[in-house]
Amino acid sequence: MDTMEAESATLYELLGRHWTVGTAVTNTVFDPAGQGVAFALADGALAIAPLTDVEPAQDRCRVALDGGRTTISPRRKPVPPLTKVIISDGPPHLTALGTSDFVATDHGRLLRVSASGVTRVVSSHEAPIDLIAPVPAGGILTASGGSIIFYDSNGEVAWLQERVGGRASALAVSPDGRRFAIAADGRLLVRSFGPRPEPSASFELGSVSALSWSPDGSWLAVSAGKTGIVLVRLADARTVRIPTYPATVASLSWSADSRVLVTSGAYRMIAWDVSSLDSESDQPTNLATGRARFVLVETVDIHPERRLVAAGYADGMVAVARIGQSDELVVRSPGRGAVQTLRWSGDGQHLAFGTSDGEAAIVTFPPYIFK
Repeated sequence: MDTMEAESATLYELLGRHWTVGTAVTNTVFDPAGQGVAFALADGALAIAPLTDVEPAQDRCRVALDGGRTTISPRRKPVPPLTKVIISDGPPHLTALGTSDFVATDHGRLLRVSASGVTRVVSSHEAPIDLIAPVPAGGILTASGGSIIFYDSNGEVAWLQERVGGRASALAVSPDGRRFAIAADGRLLVRSFGPRPEPSASFELGSVSALSWSPDGSWLAVSAGKTGIVLVRLADARTVRIPTYPATVASLSWSADSRVLVTSGAYRMIAWDVSSLDSESDQPTNLATGRARFVLVETVDIHPERRLVAAGYADGMVAVARIGQSDELVVRSPGRGAVQTLRWSGDGQHLAFGTSDGEAAIVTFPPYIFK
């Protein structure tokens, strides 16, 4: 990786746009059109920023004729402010909807929010909405009062499954949109997508806090209990337990080819080569990634096109490393609030993240920085 001969903290200032939002950032979502990013805030608001940078780094780059050293000039103008929208009185659930919008929750209400901040009510439930999850076709799935409701990309109710379970702690839709997984009452259920589900697969895994399907739909990664993960292969109901994490695994991210799973919850980025599992192995191979530190990794996300993983740490540091290699590019230096949410854009050009002390940021990487 080419750091353009800039110091780490300077790199953040040169490539990033960042804002003080006054409260913790709890989630980050890019809109499907790739035009904007929304940050969910602990006080119930959304803060929305356009992805277009009025002073992009590539316009501020200079290449020296004597040696080819690349430098980036500082910004000359202040970064435009975020658009803030009040959604609720507490941190809303947030995801994308349709081709260009966001959807957020206010207790029992679903609110559709455009990238410009225009808001309208999609629906209102008597019971609070426990969770929402994006659907590959463009709609969303909600868990509320033990029921599952599917809204299409227009925000219309398409079907309902009742009595699925108690309060949901995790929810995810398979990449092909044919199944969904839900954790409730100490069980993981896998059901068919639609109003009349086929008999479901059920796994007794205890408390579950996060779910993630592999892109090929063959594995479910499950954060189970306080200190471990479980890999569930749906074809034969095989479960692989990976215990002894020092902290709860809050973040799970798969590589695009479904071979590698990266997790938070340890003192370095933990990358598992899931493709190494065979009939005789009971654990996947660990791919040492990044550098070990005395600070926990809070959140991770794998680049959508490259073998790169971004990680946010409890001390505020953000780093990018190649999977299976120790070298890191420190994007944001440590010393501030914990990075609670972090995500790559669909094209891998932008990295958005938010912190516990109220900083929201977008870092836009020039195409040549990762060689």
